[in-house]
Amino acid sequence: MMNTKNNFIATAMKYNKIVLLLISTFIIFGVYALFKMPKQEFPSFTIRQGVVVAVYPGATAEEVEEQVAKPLENYLFTYKEIKKNKTYSQSKDGILYVFVELNDDVKNKTEVWSKIKLGLSNFKMQLPSGVVALVANDDFGDTSALLIALESDTKTYRQLRTYMEDLESQLRSIESVSNLRRYGEQNEQISIYVDKEKIASYGINIYNLYQTLMSKGFVGPAGKIDNQNLSIPIHIDRPFTSEYDLQEQIIYSDPTGNQIRLKDVGKIVREYPKANTYTLNNNHKSLILSTEMREGYNIVDYGKSVNEVLKKFEKKLPNDVKVFRIADQPQVVDTSIHTFLKELGIAILAVVLVTLALMPIRVAAVAGSTIPISIFITLALMFAFGIELNTVTLAALIVVLGMIVDNSIVILDGYLEKLDEGIPRKEAAIQSAGEYFKAVLSATLAIGITFFPFLISLTGQMRDFVNAFPWTVLLALGVSLGVAVMFVPFLMYIFIKKGLHDPNKAAETKGKTVMDRIQSFYDSILQKIFSFPKISFAVGILIALFGIFLFLKIPMKLMPIAERNQFAIEIFLPNGSSINETEKVALDLQKKLQKDTRITSLTLFMGTGSPRFQTTYAPKIGGSNFAQFIVNTKSSEATVDILDENANKMAYYYPNAFVKFKQLDYQANVDADTEIRLTGNNIANLKLEAQKLQNEFKKLDTPLRIYTNYQEVLPDVTVALDPVESNRLGISEGTLGIGLASRFGGAPITSIWENDYNVPVVLKSSISGDSLKPGDVQNEYVTGLFSPAVPLRQVAKVKTTAHEGQIVRRNGLRTLSLYVDYKRGTRVDSEQIKVEEIVNKYLKEINDKDITLTYGGVKENTEETLPKIIGGLLISIAIIYFILVFHFRKIKLASLVFISTIFSFLGAALGLLIMDMEFSMTSVLGLVSLIGIIVRNGIIMYDYIEEMRHKEHKSVKEACVMAGARRMRPILLTCLAASMGVIPMIISKSPLWAPMGTVIFFGTLISMGFILTMLPLLYWMAYRKEDNYNSQQLELA
Repeated sequence: MMNTKNNFIATAMKYNKIVLLLISTFIIFGVYALFKMPKQEFPSFTIRQGVVVAVYPGATAEEVEEQVAKPLENYLFTYKEIKKNKTYSQSKDGILYVFVELNDDVKNKTEVWSKIKLGLSNFKMQLPSGVVALVANDDFGDTSALLIALESDTKTYRQLRTYMEDLESQLRSIESVSNLRRYGEQNEQISIYVDKEKIASYGINIYNLYQTLMSKGFVGPAGKIDNQNLSIPIHIDRPFTSEYDLQEQIIYSDPTGNQIRLKDVGKIVREYPKANTYTLNNNHKSLILSTEMREGYNIVDYGKSVNEVLKKFEKKLPNDVKVFRIADQPQVVDTSIHTFLKELGIAILAVVLVTLALMPIRVAAVAGSTIPISIFITLALMFAFGIELNTVTLAALIVVLGMIVDNSIVILDGYLEKLDEGIPRKEAAIQSAGEYFKAVLSATLAIGITFFPFLISLTGQMRDFVNAFPWTVLLALGVSLGVAVMFVPFLMYIFIKKGLHDPNKAAETKGKTVMDRIQSFYDSILQKIFSFPKISFAVGILIALFGIFLFLKIPMKLMPIAERNQFAIEIFLPNGSSINETEKVALDLQKKLQKDTRITSLTLFMGTGSPRFQTTYAPKIGGSNFAQFIVNTKSSEATVDILDENANKMAYYYPNAFVKFKQLDYQANVDADTEIRLTGNNIANLKLEAQKLQNEFKKLDTPLRIYTNYQEVLPDVTVALDPVESNRLGISEGTLGIGLASRFGGAPITSIWENDYNVPVVLKSSISGDSLKPGDVQNEYVTGLFSPAVPLRQVAKVKTTAHEGQIVRRNGLRTLSLYVDYKRGTRVDSEQIKVEEIVNKYLKEINDKDITLTYGGVKENTEETLPKIIGGLLISIAIIYFILVFHFRKIKLASLVFISTIFSFLGAALGLLIMDMEFSMTSVLGLVSLIGIIVRNGIIMYDYIEEMRHKEHKSVKEACVMAGARRMRPILLTCLAASMGVIPMIISKSPLWAPMGTVIFFGTLISMGFILTMLPLLYWMAYRKEDNYNSQQLELA
């Protein structure tokens, strides 16, 4: 075995030019890969959410729920791909939204959605005939790569639209552009304002007018001439091609030839109707274009291609039209890659400095050079295997940095020791690599394989998130192992001519090196430990237990906030508020924010949510009581400062509105920090219990906003015709509807096409608009088929009532959610406990009313993910144990190293507490790396003890003390290298990766002390019986 390994290493040294050529080729390819490989901010998530929308005009929320929501949910639940407990519906006035989530194991969501869409088109037959539309939208989940704003205060919306269409057609020519959507468009319409008094004086009924115009406007097929020798269609000219045609339309003529035209009874105006939704960019009228990228492309290149198009496009634009990039993913990714390269540089420097401080300069140079070599070769392989560069794979590379050097350091250390023993350079190089090959291989496997179980245990979005992490770690470690065994021996042989202690220089000792001082200090400590073994052992165990105790006390937050130079602001007004009220708040807030110099742009979406401009920020549905800003800032630090200043201060700055400053994070589908779900049939009971809880929560000082998803009740006006009176006058519900619609709103008649631009024609009355009040309905004059106009109150009962604003069903049952948003900077998990204490007081009363109570929000998210993470951790630990057994081939020895991994918890816990961080998903990955590092050091230590005992026949105690002394140097160096490598992660304060860096940094340094002291002691305590047994054998002999 030994010889084959040595041969293979010797061959690599013999043909060093070939090895050098291969390595150089790979490095050049790696540099090329860094620029060319696919890049994204995040791994491509499969977003498993979609919405099914049903439109049922004129129905109240209760009717929508009973007649549409129930049957539709039951139908959707027949698909096994749908996750029932995550699917919920909102029934509102005249519209229903069902938010559907697919199961985690769905890979091909397009296929599932097309199946559902096909089924829905058949299912629509079973719904009431009043349901005019039933559509499934599954792509509201796609993240926008770039938001472009086209703004102008002077051009009309129609002109802007023409520019936008031009830009779109140019963008579509880019290969990587997938989807383009417009936001904020307004359409022209032609309104016919009818003067009711004039119509009445001519004795024309508004319903007849409506019928006349409808039948004029509807042009259908008129047959064709089909005889023996030709077949030609007949076309009827469309009567209306402009406003003029409408004005001249004859609506009444008497037998004597007198005619009344439309212009005699009303005025015809082309206008933009009052907008329900629109967008403003930096307070200028604008259209927003959201562009998406196809999977597998490089987003930085995508950004460049789009930029080129925009530059060309801008040159053609007039001066009063401007183009802006709002949410710019390519720029985010570009910055993160530059930051990574900077961090890589810092890390290499840190590792080299550590080795320099403790080793001669040439040794440090050889060890340091293996980092860039390994990293670039890894990048080349990642490119070849199609692994993209994103935050996750970058982090994997940084974690591995310190570990890459470890393999080389161990082999270098062996080489120096052999030179000190006087072995020739070439043999020393080959032997040191050969002897350590097995230890280094086992250690590399221990770290490289342990991340894979997470791919099995995690599901859904979390799995998509960490998918490439284990592969990147394995590739990088595999490469570093190859470099250490095949290339480092050659480098050592060329550059390092003498050992640490040159025998010739013994006479003229120049004083001790740093390393010698550390060594002698350590030797004295080890002696003391072996003098008082029991006390030392007890102290060690106590400290380890204290570490586990601390570890369980750390606050948890699995998915952290995102570092972006961007945040969102959401503005909520009570249900039924008009767009004017919402506008007042939004525009005033905009004025305030514009004074802030740290803000670079403000994009306002009135009445609607923005597109998904960050992967986990789900678009909001909106309504006239909602507005949203996307705010861009100068830097991610500025974002945090602005949020710190405003989040709590501005929340209730406007009476009657709530302003939510929302920092972007990585938590998908979490609506609020704390969510309490009450499920039951009786809405009144649900509301009553929620109100009681709400009153209790208000006594806590951390909640910022407490609200429910059933919203405020919506006032409405109900009209019930008197059957006798209405029949006598010939007024039916249909004619009444048209009469009221033309007055309160507008009744659509037909549309006029101007090339590809559609202009709807709407019948209105001369006084619709802002001056209307609910009381006006009963005084409205209505005409029957054979009667003059009478006030509505004569033929109908008109009353104002209130209906549910919104009814929410989850998993097919009515569920009221009570949401709590906390003040900025509050740790959610400690608040959750207080909330649960309050809830428990009311639990009996709630259950007595047949209401079940469950929790959503962050708690639900954590409870779903945590078992999966712990599962992954346990499998990882089991794998490490098997690798150890395989390496030592002795269960007892393997178990000793394995037990030593509990020392990792103290370091991890202390680090997170000192740095005031929460235990996140990435901390788990850090913990696994840490356990791997400890195991590697254990392997290096125990291999030596075994060798001393079995080859050199030393006693157990001697072997332990010698191993401690001899193995201190490589263990110290590898631990320092691993902890220095992650320093950039901690310095960058990235909320996602800093906890991971912290765990590795503190964990490695603190556990190093334990490994160097406790491992030899544990070994001696386990095997000291054999010493006595051996000495007895000698005496007998």
